Amino acid sequence: MKKIAIFIFYIILSIYSLEALLFFFLEAKTLTREDLTNKRVELTKKKGIKFDTRTPDQAFLALKETNKDLEPKFYYSPIFRFSKIFIDARKNNKIIPFRGPINSKTLSCNDKGKYHLDVSDKFGFKNSNTIYEKNINTVVLGDSHAQGNCQNIENDIPGHLTRKGFPTVNFGVVGTSVLVALGIMREFGETVSPKNFIYLYSEENDLVGLNWSKKDEHLMNYITDEYNINYLNRYDEIKNFLRLTSSESLSYIKSDKENKNTNLKGILETLKENFIDILELKKIKSTIIYRIFNKEYIKTDLDLFFLVVKKMDQEAKKYNSNFIFVYVPSSFRYFPTFPHDALETKQQIKLKSVILKEIRKMNISVIDLTNFFDSVQDIEQYYNVGYLGHFNSEGYKKVSEIISVRLKK
Repeated sequence: MKKIAIFIFYIILSIYSLEALLFFFLEAKTLTREDLTNKRVELTKKKGIKFDTRTPDQAFLALKETNKDLEPKFYYSPIFRFSKIFIDARKNNKIIPFRGPINSKTLSCNDKGKYHLDVSDKFGFKNSNTIYEKNINTVVLGDSHAQGNCQNIENDIPGHLTRKGFPTVNFGVVGTSVLVALGIMREFGETVSPKNFIYLYSEENDLVGLNWSKKDEHLMNYITDEYNINYLNRYDEIKNFLRLTSSESLSYIKSDKENKNTNLKGILETLKENFIDILELKKIKSTIIYRIFNKEYIKTDLDLFFLVVKKMDQEAKKYNSNFIFVYVPSSFRYFPTFPHDALETKQQIKLKSVILKEIRKMNISVIDLTNFFDSVQDIEQYYNVGYLGHFNSEGYKKVSEIISVRLKK
């Protein structure tokens, strides 16, 4: 009996040792945020451009000194899953804003080597309040591509569309998926009543985002016809939530500086997530399932995805609006990386034909941006510093040109 127990112990030890080796080997072969920054520094240096190598927290604190209305950003997304305020609101069924802050400036990302300040409107989205003085023609929904990450409001998709004569509101929210977009349509649709709703589907992470958001009871309730929380009449609650999250974020940013930019809480949470992944043998299971049996690397809830998109189309029809599903290719299609990078994205890329076939079966208008970008020889011209990441202004301009010919006036 003792020999059997020892044998079982060594089997278990061997399995977990293999899991740990796979975890650290694959992590070492993965393109990190630091790798991306170093590559961008290298590319901008060749062009004679000085790259701002400060971290977002360092840049924020420096700019905050001369911009008193600069506030930390908030997104209804897993980016804030460690926030105590966010956790408490979800647990106690309190209202959570889609995006924030309200009527403030926020810090952009740094894909192109330079930080700038974005504006957020009276609802917390990336717009100037003057857009609401116009007859809104189009609403843009989605995640970072819709929001126009790393570009100001003049150079994102809504900005380009507005200059083309289609006054467009930017309701994009970084790190989100279709459920948040449906929620925004339900809460804001009647107020703005646009001629067109545009949903930018990101093949890079939208299905992964859905895996997180479908665990949120409130977001899932938007599947129920007519469900809403009277969002626009609860701005005292929304302002209070954003005030608390802003204070919380500022305390983290300042503590990072005081501790030489080491966010102990973030590190501990990340270590905890990694430890759980190892206990669950995530790398071994994914390697066997994905690489050997050629099965899904991640679980994708396509049935739920298609249901939500159908609900978005129905929501648009309430206002006699045109609904367009825009398929946005991942930059991983066009720039070589380690073979272990973005396995989740690569799986979602393979689902393209399945997704577009089903969307078209619903008689929903589709724009497939891969039809254009796959045919471009000098693809670098459309991405910040010509590398992985978000579109630059020219990229967003090209997307807006493709979309504009399908818009209802």
